[in-house]
Amino acid sequence: MTARNSILLIIKQQPGIDYNALLNKIASNYGSIESARAALSRSLRYLNALGMVARRENSLFATAKGAASLNSEMKNKLLLRLNETVKGKNAPHQIDSIVQMLHTLIERSKQDPDLLKAAKGSVGFYVTDLSELSSSVGKRIHSMQYLERVLRQEIDSLKELDFPDFKSLEWSAHTKKSISAVAKKSNSPEFVAECLNEGFMQKAVQALGLRAQQNDLFIEESRLPEFLKFLEGNSQLERNQVNLYLGAIKIIIDYPHVSIIAPCKQLEKLLGKKK
Repeated sequence: MTARNSILLIIKQQPGIDYNALLNKIASNYGSIESARAALSRSLRYLNALGMVARRENSLFATAKGAASLNSEMKNKLLLRLNETVKGKNAPHQIDSIVQMLHTLIERSKQDPDLLKAAKGSVGFYVTDLSELSSSVGKRIHSMQYLERVLRQEIDSLKELDFPDFKSLEWSAHTKKSISAVAKKSNSPEFVAECLNEGFMQKAVQALGLRAQQNDLFIEESRLPEFLKFLEGNSQLERNQVNLYLGAIKIIIDYPHVSIIAPCKQLEKLLGKKK
């Protein structure tokens, strides 16, 4: 839709709109308010010259001619898009769009005899084409339902084979307790915390007296709550991603997001089944 027709559509939908309100409606489409004002003035002069817009004091109205012109263009665009989509190679994959356009066409045709007449003479497909499309979509749905069942079975098999999985948590007092509980159940007296922010690691070494090697901190299980509190306090204004390694378990803390990665059975035992 051209800028002029967009302006005409706004005037038609909001009879009596004034110049300033109309300018505010279109201003975001331009680089500056001056550009918007110039474009609006040109469009209004053009529409007024063609008799598509009428002024009453400071109010703007679409004339019968303007409304008819707008309706004609919208009809033509709807029919053109519908024809192209229904006859296109990807029609079964665009069924949402087709259903929406058909609904619009049918509802408008009930209220507009001219559109009904134009639609009957301009559609590039037959009812049988839509029936065949419906059948194709039905087969696709049946195939997808079968694939969904198979995929669910394969997911269950992967769980039985103890493939890795993850659970996402948001940072909270409960999450901190869960991390501490996971660490305790791992039965490791010490674990590694990989720090992706070197500045944070240096702060942790100085403040907590932790042992460090390259990007890794070595933390005793009993000091984990203290470390988590320190991490929380230093992650409000800067990103301090930390990866905790507890045997087969990896905990990614990217405040305020936490991901716990572990074999399925171990993850379920630690945190319960996914809902």
